Amino acid sequence: MNERGKSGGRPGRKPGPAPSLTRDAVAGAALAEGIAVFSMPGVAARLGVGHSTLYRYVDSREDLVRAAIELAAARTAWPPADLPWRELLTGFADAVWEACEAFPGLAEVLLTTPASPPVMVDRLGRYGVALVGAGLSTRDAAVAVDFVGDLVLSSAVAMRGLDRTVPDATGTPSTAREQYRDAWAAAPPGAHPFEAEFAAEETWHGRGWFDDKLAIFLDGLATRLAPTAPETTETSETSETRGTPGPPEENA
Repeated sequence: MNERGKSGGRPGRKPGPAPSLTRDAVAGAALAEGIAVFSMPGVAARLGVGHSTLYRYVDSREDLVRAAIELAAARTAWPPADLPWRELLTGFADAVWEACEAFPGLAEVLLTTPASPPVMVDRLGRYGVALVGAGLSTRDAAVAVDFVGDLVLSSAVAMRGLDRTVPDATGTPSTAREQYRDAWAAAPPGAHPFEAEFAAEETWHGRGWFDDKLAIFLDGLATRLAPTAPETTETSETSETRGTPGPPEENA
């Protein structure tokens, strides 16, 4: 058997990535590794390729972060823009929260990376048009979308941070959640009106107070909607033929 038969290769074939490897596949590996903590060698190992192969699809780690953000946005189920304004913003908040849970580290990265995937620019633009149509000014619509997004990201980061273990005042390791709760529990009974709220288990788990914060914002936003003219059901013909009412009849 000749050398070609032993190796099964083709003379002159240049080494390169597997035919199935794409920019999205590289971005997917970065998401799987953790968008906030991945390393280029770790992504390459997950894909079974050499480190240098990645640079055929991305220019740098920062470029891969942007590609991963774009892929995360594409994989998220977003609400349609034709919902009533309050349902639209609530659905948008839910979608961002679910994305942050599906892709650990995404909230931290979005708060620190100047990346706006075209798919999100288009989608948020349509949300803005819908909010303006509902009676908000252009600026209020833009601020509303931005506020809701920031509220989700900061709340998601804060709730995840409660799981971290740090030494307390005595040097004993405990979670941030336990230290916050202990601080409020140490206050004398009746010292503040928040005892029940801070003692509630749901305050420290899941979405915490996020939904309450969002509801307060949306209630306030409702006051910024432009008033709409009352609907008129009468036709001009009906008004004319009805005439002017006379004085009320006297009781018999």
